[in-house]
Formats: sequence, C-alpha cells, structure tokens
Amino acid sequence: MIIKAIHLYTYKQPFKSPIITPKVKLYERESLIVEILTRDNQSFYGECNAFTTNWYDDETIDIAVHTLNEWIPQLIDKEFNSFSEWSVYLEQLEETPATRSAIVMAVYQMYHELSSFSVTYGATISGLTNEQLHKLYETQPRRVKLKWSSQLVEDINAIHQNDIHCDLALDANESLNVESFSKISEVNQANIIYIEEPFKSLENLNAMNVSEYPPIAIDEKATSIKDIVSIIEKFPIQLVVLKPYRLGGIDKVLEAIDILKEKNIKFVVGGMYEFGLSRYFTAMLAKEGDYPGDVTPSGYYFEEDLVRDSGILKEGMIHFIPPKVQKTKLTKL
Repeated sequence: MIIKAIHLYTYKQPFKSPIITPKVKLYERESLIVEILTRDNQSFYGECNAFTTNWYDDETIDIAVHTLNEWIPQLIDKEFNSFSEWSVYLEQLEETPATRSAIVMAVYQMYHELSSFSVTYGATISGLTNEQLHKLYETQPRRVKLKWSSQLVEDINAIHQNDIHCDLALDANESLNVESFSKISEVNQANIIYIEEPFKSLENLNAMNVSEYPPIAIDEKATSIKDIVSIIEKFPIQLVVLKPYRLGGIDKVLEAIDILKEKNIKFVVGGMYEFGLSRYFTAMLAKEGDYPGDVTPSGYYFEEDLVRDSGILKEGMIHFIPPKVQKTKLTKL
C-alpha cells in the first residue's frame, strides 16, 4: 500500500458520570484520532489514548500531535507491503508509546482481517452510586473493579448486599502507604482477585506479609516489557495489567503476553476511558487474559461514540464487530 496522506483529528465527549480517581476528576474525554489514507483511497484509523493534561502520564495529546507532525512527512508516497516493513518507522516513536500505539492500531488493520468476537464483561467503578449499583445488579458483570477511596469498605459491602455476584479487583493508583493498605483487612476478601498498584514504591511490599492479602498487580509501573520483567523478578507481583497505549501498541502487548505466559505470571488487558475504535482492539487483546479486562460496553461512559455499536452487552458478554469510524464526527486539526 502506498501512503497518500496522514491526517489528525480530535474527538471529544462528556462522561455520563464524572470519573473520580485518587489523582483526578474527569468530566470529559478528548482523544486524538489518526487517519492513514492510501493511494487507492482506503482509510485506516487509530485512536491515541493520551490525555489533554499530564495527570496520568507525561505524554499528552499536544505532545502526540507535535511528534506526528514531525514524523508524518517521511511516510508520504512510500509503499508498505507488510506490517514488518513499518518497523524502522515505528522505532522512531518508541519514546511516545501512546502515539506509537495509535499508529500501530491503524497499520495493523492494513494487514489483518478484523473479525467479530465476544468478551466477558468486567465493569470498572469510580465512585459507587445507587444508579451504578442498579446497573451492576441488572448486568451482573463477571468482575467489578473498584477505585480505592475512603468509602471502600462501604462500597464492597454494598456490592455484596445487593446480590451482585462477581469477582472484585481493587485499584489504588499508587495512593496508599502500608498502614492505609491494611484497611483491606476490614472486609471479606474471599472474592477479591487482585489489588492494583497499592504503593508508589514497591519496596513497601517488603514491609508486609503479602501472603495474607490478595495478589498484588502492577499497572502504572508496567511501562515497558523491560520494566515488567525487572519488576516481576524483584518483587512478589502475581499479575500485570497490560495497556496497549502505555506499552506502545498491539504488537508490544502480544510480545508481553508471550513473556508473561512463559513466566507463569497472570495478566489482564486494559484501556483508559476509550472510545469505540480503541475499545475494539483492547477487547481483542483482552480475550487472552486470565481475568476479564477493563473493557466496557457501548454507552457505558459516553452517550455518543465515533463508531456505532461498539460492544453490545448481552447476557454478561460484550459482543464486538469490526469498528467503522464515522468521520463526520471528527474535528480535523
């Protein structure tokens, strides 16, 4: 395929309910969308999951736009006949993994036929409300991930008391110390399958008997395959959350999955408040996980999306079809 042009767009939607984490409150989601247009007028899209500010990671949308504006000119009028032929150009984006991930998402579609599939529903809750409890009761997800908060004990009890039968994952976003982490002893841990990122420093794990607690998982610290391997060799980590935009894309996640399987370390695949394009590929990778990934159904976070019918929830499963971007909804940069 010969590259005719590469265009950049943004797409923005308000969250149906604000996202509340120990680090930030989010009221809307803006994403950068990349379109690779070929000489025969085929369009392939990628979604960049960086944020407008650096609250979560240093790589922001502005940085991605700047990087791509410098990177794009060398691609115009070049011919690529396989995914591997892109490798020398993808290497130039190693320092901006969210940007690389968006490009890989588009390039992957050039050489792979997309299929329909289903994944198990795993809900993520940031600030449990009565409305969310009702939604959880109606949909009965296989796994619910709760953000750690001062209401954690009450939230866990509410889920148990409302006949929501699910595994629980807890996410502390590196916000705890050993003393505050011990609060988990106040709840029934029977269905807690793992706790993500309790501490900023993994050295805290040496100050406690981890066998007394649910498995500890890394998420924010899983920034590269090299870092993941180093961490699981030094600390009692039993699960890794793999996020395509942080590792650099689909190909990097597939490589990490092979390594973790070889080392008998469990993993799940997650996104970051994605729109339907990116969510399809997160779900595609999440099928391989040991537990349901961070994959939400259509309409979970946003009233509208840039693709139609992206993940329809039915009987505890989310059904995906190959995504088709509605270009008229995008704002060109």
